[in-house]
Amino acid sequence: MKTWRKIHMFSFGYFKAVGLFVGVCMFFISITGFLLNHRHDFRWMDTTRVPTKILPPAYQQRLDDVREAQGLADLFPNEAHSVPLNWLVTDFHTGEILGTWGPLFYDLIAASFTILSVTGIVMYFKIRRRARF
Repeated sequence: MKTWRKIHMFSFGYFKAVGLFVGVCMFFISITGFLLNHRHDFRWMDTTRVPTKILPPAYQQRLDDVREAQGLADLFPNEAHSVPLNWLVTDFHTGEILGTWGPLFYDLIAASFTILSVTGIVMYFKIRRRARF
């Protein structure tokens, strides 16, 4: 058996699992990017709020800091424990939802997406060339 075929047979299961995981991550990154690019078309994103009790504690602190800086600490008490949906969409898209490791994780996803794409193209042409002969 040729070396390339051995590598292909060994790595196919791993590539499939990594490819599925990266594909799901890229799906969410694409959807949030679409929502951010067309923010003006989706006015419901400006009015929808998400309760901070279902989010990491950093969101409540960030909300309190913003409300204090804008002088809104005592105004709008019904919005004191919920953040705009735009914050979540932006944080999902940039990876900041995962904290300090989020951007690094997104970099790893981008690198693995690039590797999977290049190896997929190489495998396609190797199989296609072999099928012609």
